Order: sequence, then C-alpha cells, then structure tokens
Amino acid sequence: MEELFFNLFSQLPGTESGTQVALFSLSALLSVSAALLLAHRNDLGWWAQMLAVFAGPMVIALQYDLMLLTYALPYFALAIFGLWRFSRFEFQGKFTRKVTLGNFGVAPIVLTLIGVLALTALHLGEMLTTGFAFSSGTSVIWLSFVSEALVITSFALIACGLRPGWLLMALASAVYVVTIFNNNPALALLGTWVFMFLASLYGWWAWRALPKRSAATTEVATASEAN
Repeated sequence: MEELFFNLFSQLPGTESGTQVALFSLSALLSVSAALLLAHRNDLGWWAQMLAVFAGPMVIALQYDLMLLTYALPYFALAIFGLWRFSRFEFQGKFTRKVTLGNFGVAPIVLTLIGVLALTALHLGEMLTTGFAFSSGTSVIWLSFVSEALVITSFALIACGLRPGWLLMALASAVYVVTIFNNNPALALLGTWVFMFLASLYGWWAWRALPKRSAATTEVATASEAN
C-alpha cells in the first residue's frame, strides 16, 4: 500500500506533503467530474465543484494554514455562483438545464482577466507581499497558479452559458500539465489534469448545438404571441 501511494503521489504516506498532494489530486478529480456533468448541463456539476474545493484547498487550509482560506473561499464562492447562475436556466429533465449561449464580448474578457489576477494574487499570498514571487526561479509557480485561476474563472464563464469558457479551461489545463510535467509531478495529479483537459474539450464539443440566447428569446416571444 505504501508503494502504491508513493507511485501515485510521489510522496510517502502519512507525511504532510503526501496528504496535501493526495487532497489536491482528489480535488482535481472531482473538478473533472464537475466538468463532465456540466458538459451535459447537469446541476450536480456545481455540487461536485463545491466538493472539489472543499476536499482540496478548504481542508488543507483548515488543517495546515488558515491563511490559505484567502484563496480557497473565493474558489468556493465561484462554485456557489455557478449553481445560482445555472438555476436561472429552465429545467430540461431531471437536474438538467436548458442552457442558452451568450456572447463572449469585452465585458466577460475583462472580468476574466480581473478574476485571474485576483485569484492568482490571493494564491500567492505572502510570496507576493514579501517579494519572493518576483525572484528568479518562480516562473513555474506563476504559471501553475495562473492556469489554476483560469480554470476556476472558466467555470464562472460556463455558468453564464459562454461556450468559449470550455476552450479557456482546456488551454489552462494544458498549460498546467506542461508546467508540472518537467518538475517530477505526482502521477495522480498529472493524470487528473490531463483528464481535465480532455473533459474541457468534450464540454466544448457537447455544447456545439445549444441555441444562442437571442434566438431562444425570439422563440419564446413568438410562442407567447401565438398563444
């Protein structure tokens, strides 16, 4: 069992680092499940994403360092936002929403950039305030934190029915995989992020036939006039 744990997480079982890597891997796996459910417009995807945040960043913060809540809580809040925003779409079967696609204009792009910058800054925490984040050799930290923040903000875009959010999630997942690949990553963590990349592409493909929001509004208006 110890050998299996080491092969999966590149850490010894029972150690603080081993527990954290295992929790982050579990969190990533739950996020993959969330993405697959949301690809089918299923509300349960948001519950899976909330559980992903709780199982990883939240538990690690509560167990090891409460300062980590500064970025764990916003991650959790964005998952709650996703559940609320999805609730504004009509039901189409059990747990499934009739999602209509919005336009990915200037406002979503600006809000995404602000969200990524804010989440990255919160994740860096003391590394940013002490100046360590700007020292040499920290490019891997920056890339991993930025790509992780972009995945989280992509969930918010998906919640609003913005299909490009899936491509941004796929891009961020690919960057994360490439970033950690050359740094002796845990096999389980690397594998789950590869699956996140694939799940994001699947979400983009699954949403290809969804109606545009303007067209859906026109159809509703026409039906109302006919009645």
